[in-house]
Amino acid sequence: MTPLLEARDLAYAIDGRTVFSGVSLTVDAGERLAVVGPSGSGKTSLLACLTGLVTPTAGEVLLQGEPVRGLAGPSRGVAMVLQGYGLVSLLSAAENIEVAVRAAGTRPSDARRVARQALAAVGLTPHADQLVDELSGGQQQRTAVARALALGPRLLVADEPTAELDPASRVLAVARMLEVTERGGALVLATHDLDVAASCHHVLDLHVTAARSG
Repeated sequence: MTPLLEARDLAYAIDGRTVFSGVSLTVDAGERLAVVGPSGSGKTSLLACLTGLVTPTAGEVLLQGEPVRGLAGPSRGVAMVLQGYGLVSLLSAAENIEVAVRAAGTRPSDARRVARQALAAVGLTPHADQLVDELSGGQQQRTAVARALALGPRLLVADEPTAELDPASRVLAVARMLEVTERGGALVLATHDLDVAASCHHVLDLHVTAARSG
């Protein structure tokens, strides 16, 4: 069976410095992969290569057997939670999600409903109409998670999605992200949180550039 996501012998260099090299991985439908390693080991760069945000220096990324060339977004069933959140500060939490969902082809009336449901799923209903600038860092992070989930991705890629969260919010956000795999999708996340990594089926340690099953 064709893996949902596959990377073959990836390498990435910038300004003459090799960030990582020799990384290969497969993620099947229903699986969760945690990418761990010290700061500067290339976790964010790897996720960027996997989603087409940047082009690897060497190697190939395949999504459902097809090469990834350019950004693999909602049209290919991929949603991302960026480390910097990627939210529009002049919009409310709900509006940030509505814009993304509408851009993916959802009708405006349905987009409003989907946005509210996504925010409720991560405990942000009371803050739905607040501007992003009025939200705390943790609330912004949960909004970014909610936006990605609202797209109904087949592949969710998340970069340190719990770094700003308190313990209760972390448990809630992680549970929602894991549901992607319970519905037959796949999850790839970079994290420093060993408890979050332990909830995944596989761990890729960029410090030693070797994958192991969990």
